[in-house]
Amino acid sequence: MEITYLGHSCFKLKSKAGLVVYIDPFDPAMVGESLPKDVADVLLISHSHQDHSNTEVITGALNRDKTFVVDKEGEYEIAGVLVTALKTYHDKVDGAERGKNLVFSVMMDGLNLVHLGDLGHKLSSGAIEKLGSVDVLMTPVGGEYTIETETALETVKDISPGFMIPMHYKTEKSADSLNKLATLSHFLEKNKFPTTPESVHKIKLEQSSIPEDTQVLLMNA
Repeated sequence: MEITYLGHSCFKLKSKAGLVVYIDPFDPAMVGESLPKDVADVLLISHSHQDHSNTEVITGALNRDKTFVVDKEGEYEIAGVLVTALKTYHDKVDGAERGKNLVFSVMMDGLNLVHLGDLGHKLSSGAIEKLGSVDVLMTPVGGEYTIETETALETVKDISPGFMIPMHYKTEKSADSLNKLATLSHFLEKNKFPTTPESVHKIKLEQSSIPEDTQVLLMNA
């Protein structure tokens, strides 16, 4: 599996067979970073806010004959890739403030990758059980609109993935709409998990490269 970080909460996954999965493409004007147009076989949308649901940048995303769009809870199998979408919430009050959120599990090339979207609360033990053994966990760490750093770290401990990739935090490029987010540095100051010495834009992972104990994998756009 090849993982490319494109900024904010957007990732591009590519299987050994060449299947491309995009997760949460954003509106550049809202986020403050660029996002070039691309082609994808599968598009995962955690919720409808424009910093997570800019389908226009993905060729064919509005034509379901070309791109398979997952924006509702359920289980889906696309060309050998199994996607599970679990309903969660964007806040701590069952969606009353910010609505629903989908947590995605993507089984690809023998690896289980989980993307938490804009999760706003601690995951239940039932949800964690449904996710199974997690190899790669993408977690929001900026707070304000999602779980705070402390809850993010508790969630990582509860899920116990091989790699944890921080996402959804304030950067030097962030638009004014994201000014209330905490920075990656804020997360790293509180983090106690081992952290990779260098940040990468793209990485290829196999089962043999997943550590037994959780490590924070830093990625850059």
